[in-house]
Amino acid sequence: MLTSRQFPINFRTTDKMRTEMWRAAHRLISHRSKNLCDPRWNPNFHNAIHSYSSGFTYNFGRTCKPFNPYLRRQGSDVQICIYPTRDYIENLHGSTELCYGKSFRIQNRFYGSATTKIQRNPIFSTINSDDINHFREILGEKNVIQDEDRLSAANMDWLGKYKGSSKLLLQPRSTKEVSQILKYCNSRCLAVVPQGGNTGLVGGSVPVFDEVIINIGSMNNIISFDKVSSILVCEAGCILENLISFLDNQGFIMPLDLGAKGSCQIGGNISTNAGGLRLVRYGSLHGNVLGLEAVLANGTVLDMLGTLRKDNTGYDLKHLFIGSEGSLGVVTKVSILTPPKLSSVNVAFLACKDYLSCQKLLLEAKRKLGEILSAFEFIDNQSFNVVLNHLEGARNPLPPSMHNFYVLIETTGSDESYDKEKLEAFLLHSMEGGLVSDGVLAQDINQASSFWHIREGIPESIMKAGAVYKYDLSIPVEKMYDLVEEMRVRLGHSAKVMGYGHLGDSNLHLNISTPQYDDAILAQIEPFVYEWTSKHHGSISAEHGMGLMKANKIHYSKSAETASLVQLMASIKKLLDPNGILNPYKVLPGSLASSS
Repeated sequence: MLTSRQFPINFRTTDKMRTEMWRAAHRLISHRSKNLCDPRWNPNFHNAIHSYSSGFTYNFGRTCKPFNPYLRRQGSDVQICIYPTRDYIENLHGSTELCYGKSFRIQNRFYGSATTKIQRNPIFSTINSDDINHFREILGEKNVIQDEDRLSAANMDWLGKYKGSSKLLLQPRSTKEVSQILKYCNSRCLAVVPQGGNTGLVGGSVPVFDEVIINIGSMNNIISFDKVSSILVCEAGCILENLISFLDNQGFIMPLDLGAKGSCQIGGNISTNAGGLRLVRYGSLHGNVLGLEAVLANGTVLDMLGTLRKDNTGYDLKHLFIGSEGSLGVVTKVSILTPPKLSSVNVAFLACKDYLSCQKLLLEAKRKLGEILSAFEFIDNQSFNVVLNHLEGARNPLPPSMHNFYVLIETTGSDESYDKEKLEAFLLHSMEGGLVSDGVLAQDINQASSFWHIREGIPESIMKAGAVYKYDLSIPVEKMYDLVEEMRVRLGHSAKVMGYGHLGDSNLHLNISTPQYDDAILAQIEPFVYEWTSKHHGSISAEHGMGLMKANKIHYSKSAETASLVQLMASIKKLLDPNGILNPYKVLPGSLASSS
């Protein structure tokens, strides 16, 4: 039987009661082990390589591989594959006209954006047989892909939201080959889409029309690792989980941890400035990436692959490419600072009576847990209830009661007894102060995985519940949940509004679930959600990027008063990519991108 520590409520502060309180804090409660041992309880369940039922693997020929469970304290490995949900595909897309010169119409009903009409840019050429032969000379026959099944998968994002009509997938194996491809495409004015693991959620990694797909997954070598400086240098096609495994064997960790780590690639992570679960501890990639190599649209290779933590010689140009979503250049190599792996990891699952308590708990966690705090996630009652009803194997860690809010806290340190004592003292103090109503501290890897499984399983559960409109927003912590509550009032009984996310990073994942897609409901959601976020000085894209979904909505985060910033972005795009062949229709508004 697995056990975990239950913390009591209704504390008093007399010496006698405090003694009883500490005794109660160390009581063990039983948890059934049957479901906890299911690999789907592992937080990495969504990290596996995504495959179609036809057998095609998103990582272009790689098969699902074993990987170590969360926290890596067990010797056994598990092997997991997951498949994209296809039952909803017919609801995702509106009519699509793929003939050149006609509209390419995308109905973003499934994820919440209003209908978008985009015209194919007539300056772009179309692929011909001479182009195919030229690419074969550069890459060889097997790395020039025209197979319909593989193209079908590469044309669609992993959740089936966006679908292009590219007829060509290229798989370079070196920076030189990327340079040769881009130089030729630029001379022919062939639009291209850089693609990594294709795990994005805003349509940034798939074609809109017939753009050539350049997938860098074959560039997956680890170039060097220096234990003294803890700097890793690798190619951009390395899968994040493979880097995590490599560093784990060296006694280090990646500063980045994502739910899609089993498929996403480090080049794509950098190109989208991915955030993840532990940004509160290790910061963003702008701080962890020391250098990179990138290829411009004309084939010029920019060698910025430095490994120095201090270098103030001129402009730090690498930051232009972090978060530019492949619109300025193709990232081919990266050097990144990696923290040492610490031996003590603790996970607590807590209940709070209201959102104010969650905020105060975050403040207390920063003060009391300080250097060992590595994750702080929040889940509201509606999100939690959907998980219990729709996620296989999910159980309430705090039965039988249901609470208004839940918080998952993770600590990471070097002294297990000290860290656990520090966390327990924090939990005890929080209960005394009324911030925490109930809580469980994981006693082993399976329980820690089961807690993370609840948090990581929310998107899947909401999809199973029906139609859903999704928004990734960055809002000041004190205002963050106000949007959820206002949206509930606005929509009434026509929809279920849920909020969860990275509270430590002020990142809200707003999900609105309805029985079916409804234009009237969408009209109530947008543009209100963007206007509200803008009014409260937030960002309409916290960690998912702009892609195609939000390119024309950038003004909600970059207002009229700062319009010069967006114009400057367009000028930089024009300077580095004069023909606009790199990931067109993405990141910046179409009007600016074309006029610049």
